[in-house]
Amino acid sequence: MKIAVVDDEALERKALKKMIREHLPQADVVAEAANGRAAVEVANEYKPDVMLMDIKMPGMDGLEAVRLIRKQHPNIKFIIVSAFDAFEYAKQAMQQGVKEYLLKPSRKEEVIGALQRVYAEMMEERKKEQENRQLQERVQRLQKLVEKEWLSVLMLEEVSPTELEQWRKLLPFSIEAGVFIVIKFPPHEPKEVGREWLDNVIATRMKIDYVIGKMIDDQVPVLLFSKTNNDVNELKVRAQKLAHLLVQLFQQEHKGRELYIGIGTPAFNMDHLRHSYYEALSALQYYAAHQKAKSGFLPKQAALVPVAFDKTEKEKQLFDTVRQGDMAQALQQFQLYMDDIIVAKKNQYEAVTKSLEETFILLERMLSDLGILYERANTFHQCSTIHELKRMATEQLRQMVHHVQAWRHQQANGKLGKAKEYIAAYYDRPLTLEEVAEHVGLSPYYFSKLFKDRFGMTFIDYLTEVRIERAKEEMRDPKKSLKEVCFLVGYNDPNYFSRVFKKQTGLSPTEYRKTLHIAL
Repeated sequence: MKIAVVDDEALERKALKKMIREHLPQADVVAEAANGRAAVEVANEYKPDVMLMDIKMPGMDGLEAVRLIRKQHPNIKFIIVSAFDAFEYAKQAMQQGVKEYLLKPSRKEEVIGALQRVYAEMMEERKKEQENRQLQERVQRLQKLVEKEWLSVLMLEEVSPTELEQWRKLLPFSIEAGVFIVIKFPPHEPKEVGREWLDNVIATRMKIDYVIGKMIDDQVPVLLFSKTNNDVNELKVRAQKLAHLLVQLFQQEHKGRELYIGIGTPAFNMDHLRHSYYEALSALQYYAAHQKAKSGFLPKQAALVPVAFDKTEKEKQLFDTVRQGDMAQALQQFQLYMDDIIVAKKNQYEAVTKSLEETFILLERMLSDLGILYERANTFHQCSTIHELKRMATEQLRQMVHHVQAWRHQQANGKLGKAKEYIAAYYDRPLTLEEVAEHVGLSPYYFSKLFKDRFGMTFIDYLTEVRIERAKEEMRDPKKSLKEVCFLVGYNDPNYFSRVFKKQTGLSPTEYRKTLHIAL
């Protein structure tokens, strides 16, 4: 607690400072003043938490100084220490927000008690301020999450009027017109770093309302919007300026790395906003593929030709996340995959349906190879719109991932445990991954993947670990030679065993055995 002492009597100031220093270790007297004018200067320079103020001083009195200081520093607290026992003075002091009014000569207990009460009040206020700041920060983070989820719904779902109204109640803004841009960061750009950089640039360099969506596979959508419908042309111009600015700044800050940005057409309603997103996505893919320009709207000639994408790679990424049983990643990958299909098939319902059916047939085969019994109840031909396709496909993907999660749990607790038991029983003979996989009823490929995912090491690394640990136990018997130990734990070549042992432990078998004898 920083304190300033204001009194025209030097002895009084000295006495007050001595009291404070001896009895309030949490306090620090940072300044003193001999009149009201000097008190104002002290307040401006030192910004104390509390000022002990006399009333009757030459020139500007204490009450006038309090009035002036409070205008500039409303958080400073005042304790009046005065020889005037007058009701009018006390009344004026209280009206100025003075916390305590003490009469001279003040006893030590009165001064310290007043300061302690003010200090306690100040600490309580700071605690509440901190709690309010933390609450505001949590609300802001929650609001950002709501905005991101709303943007995902806007881009990928068919929203009913009731749902739309519910979202409007959650959002702190209204949208009358908007335009999407989609930004592709270089591969392996950390998600949070990319989003924070993007958020900072738009917030500090552009005067525009915006919402940043989820970053999936290095791509992040941004909705620029207006609260009136008279600014469509202005939105278009600002979207172009922002895209150019982002590309320029990123090139300056990351030499040799490029941003690509697609811009959609400004729109007035939900359906048109969704179209703006797909248009921006298509434009992004066009510029990223041709690499002649870094940003822009979709060229007219490009709109006539379906945009190609690497379906094989996208499918591989999707299949890997499904096989891992990672629900969040699988849904994110699927959203991106669906976007690419829709753009590549030019939003043609039949073509999108056919492509999705092929993908889910392959997913079913993958589950079958894993030994998971799953059969889709409905095909996508029952849908009539692309929005219905998205909903049904997303729900079927959820069901598939749930089956994989249940299967992985079963494998982890059952077949992998059985595999460990088999290794513990037969580690001393030439043991192969294929043999163990056959014993537990899995294909070698999926057994290897499952083992690594579950235990964080390969089958060979685990077998080596088991053999070396058993070798350490065998070495405790001084009657057994190192060559004999080598054969007992499944190795046929003593030299190879020695190399493996040293790699695992940092010591050769001979060196390790010496440490055992020392310990004994």
